[in-house]
Amino acid sequence: MDKYTSLLALYARFLLSMSMFWAAFFNVAGWNDQLTMLYPVAMNLSAPLLAATTAAEIVLGISIFIGYATKYMAWMCIFYTMVMACVTHQFWGVEPGLQAREAMNFLQAFGSAGGFLLLIALGPGKFSVDQLLKEPVSPTPTPAAETKS
Repeated sequence: MDKYTSLLALYARFLLSMSMFWAAFFNVAGWNDQLTMLYPVAMNLSAPLLAATTAAEIVLGISIFIGYATKYMAWMCIFYTMVMACVTHQFWGVEPGLQAREAMNFLQAFGSAGGFLLLIALGPGKFSVDQLLKEPVSPTPTPAAETKS
């Protein structure tokens, strides 16, 4: 299992980051629809809020994908995902015909938060920027140091 752990971590980071990228893509592709959905919650702040959430999804997604500051970014993703699930998938307040769909979306977002928790617990693996930054650069011997021996 150890032989595949870093590859699995890379694949997990890819899948988790794709959830962030898809959310950003749908924000941009359906900008007007998203603004309409946000208007009851944010009124005149809908456009700046949508722009900020889209930027956050892109930055967090890239960071998780490349494995940079992975544990900190994963904590931010957990917070972001859970807040957005509570704001956008309020299954407890919709009509019965939509309750099952909204509950599924809500629980899927919490499932993604569980994936980010595992990323925090297990780390990003060796195929990550974090790992590259952790490894010391091997010093090259200077000509003066070689002649003293």
